[in-house]
Amino acid sequence: MENQDGIMKTERAFIGVDLVRDFINGKFGSENSIKVAEGSLEFLRRINSKEMIILTLDSHMENDPEFAIWGEHCLRGTEGAELYPGFDSLCAYHIHKRYYDAFYQSDLEGFLNARGVLELFIFGISTDICVLHTVAGAFFRYFKINVIEDLCASIRKEDHNRAMEQMKRLYGITVVNSWNLVN
Repeated sequence: MENQDGIMKTERAFIGVDLVRDFINGKFGSENSIKVAEGSLEFLRRINSKEMIILTLDSHMENDPEFAIWGEHCLRGTEGAELYPGFDSLCAYHIHKRYYDAFYQSDLEGFLNARGVLELFIFGISTDICVLHTVAGAFFRYFKINVIEDLCASIRKEDHNRAMEQMKRLYGITVVNSWNLVN
């Protein structure tokens, strides 16, 4: 539904965090990340015309301080910072980010507020880093938060499990699964 300015208004949005090549089949990729990315793509194709979809892209400048911890990754203008194949065909808004929290120093909060969004469905890679910090950012901005667990992945399964527990305990998230949202 659009308002008189042509801006889509909706109370909920789906945020896919960092579904980029370096995190799926690149430097930090894994079979589990590929599985989650393909499941996310299938899910988003099913809801594409009905829901607001936002894809965040980890996007760093040269010599980014984060590289001291993780090494160079998702360098702006490289293939590693691009969406995993298939995601660019979706009708989705793209938000570039430099920090774990997709809200921090990005256009995400203003974009959501301008559209009247109150509830978020967050998923992506990595559960224990960027998903966790984006959930924290959403919590401190008073959004209702759902995490789509089957569409999240971490490098290690135990890190994913720990992050899910932390998000439940610290931010009161509702854990959902993609198959319940499309059936």
